[in-house]
Amino acid sequence: MPVRPLYKSPNAKVKFVRSESFDLDNGAGTTIDRVVLRSSKQVEITTARIVYEDATTGTVAAGNALIGTTVGGSEIVAATAYGNAKAVGTITAMTLVLGTIPANTPIIVRHTGVAATQAGRAHIEIEYNVWDD
Repeated sequence: MPVRPLYKSPNAKVKFVRSESFDLDNGAGTTIDRVVLRSSKQVEITTARIVYEDATTGTVAAGNALIGTTVGGSEIVAATAYGNAKAVGTITAMTLVLGTIPANTPIIVRHTGVAATQAGRAHIEIEYNVWDD
């Protein structure tokens, strides 16, 4: 199915989805993949970000998050490093590579952790609009 231009109703509300909370120090190089959305309609992702739920300590920048349409894929957002010394509630913006996702395509978040001597928790938030036929 070809990707169509998005029509956003004037009454549309911003929608968002968030991943589960990830423990940043779950092991160096250890990955967790989670499907966060699979819409029956085409979606346009407008923003993606890492939101810190717990203050980060130590060097967590070796860990990262990415978003794709396949397990370990980075078609939507390339790997974005976690931030060192982040306070609760702060964010790290993620740069979109692909914003329009066809209907029935999974959107998958991958978390890659760091060594167990660091600290912090975070989740990924994605804001999006839905194609309105």
